[in-house]
Amino acid sequence: MLYKKGEQPSLSVLLCQPFLNKITRKGLFGSPYARAIDLVDAEERLYSIGAALGHALRNKLATLAKLLFVPGKERYRIDEVMRLCKKDAKKNLEEFMNEFGREPHTFGDFVSCRAVESFIKNRGGIRLSAEDAIEAYTRGDRKIKKIFEEKVDLEGIEGIIFPPLLQGIHFGSAFPELTERMYQKTYEDERDFWAGKWRGVTIPEEFKVMSLEETERAVLQMVALYASKYYPELLDPLDLRGYIDTEGSH
Repeated sequence: MLYKKGEQPSLSVLLCQPFLNKITRKGLFGSPYARAIDLVDAEERLYSIGAALGHALRNKLATLAKLLFVPGKERYRIDEVMRLCKKDAKKNLEEFMNEFGREPHTFGDFVSCRAVESFIKNRGGIRLSAEDAIEAYTRGDRKIKKIFEEKVDLEGIEGIIFPPLLQGIHFGSAFPELTERMYQKTYEDERDFWAGKWRGVTIPEEFKVMSLEETERAVLQMVALYASKYYPELLDPLDLRGYIDTEGSH
C-alpha cells in the first residue's frame, strides 16, 4: 500500500494504487516486487491517465495540485515538484522529437518504447528496438527474458510511479492538441487490431482502450469523489460538482 490505514491518501496515491496492486507479486520469501516489464506498462498507463487529467483541467492545475500531494505538505515543496515535472515533460518531448524527427504517435511510442530500449541497454548492454526486444521476449530469448522479468523491490516505489502521473498531467496541459492526437491514434490502432484477425471476437473488458473523452470522464469522476470527501470546497473551483451527481451526467 502507498499509504497506511487510517491516513488520508493523496489523489496521486488513489490513482496509482490500482496499477500497483495489479503488478505486485509475492514470492514465497522476501518482500513484494514487480517485474520490470510490468512496471514499464504501469508507467505508460499512468502517464496517459495523467495526460487526460491535465488536458481536462489544464486551466486549473494550481488548484488540482492541492489534491495531488499528502495533506500538510508545504506549498513551496508542491510548487517545486510540479515545476520539475513540468520541465521534465517538456524536456522528454524535445528529446523524443530530436531523436526521431517527429512527434510521438501514441503514449506507448512516447513512454514504453523508449523505456524498454533504455532498460535493455542499461541492464544488458543490448541495442534493440522495443518491438524487436518484445518479439525476442515472446520467442523466449533467455537474456531478454531475464532483463524483462527482473524483480523490482517495491520499497520506495512511489518515487518511480508518481513522476509519470505528474509528468503526464503537465504534458496534457501543455500540449492539449498533441494529447488529443495521441489518444486518437491509440484508439484507432486498437480498433484496427481487433477488426483484423480478431474480427468478430468479443474484446475482453481489460483489453479495451478508452477514448480521450471516456478517460477524462472516468478520471474526473474519481477526482470528484475524492474532492467531495476530503476537499469539498474545491469542487466548484475545479468544476467537478456535476461528476458526483450521476455517472451519466457528463
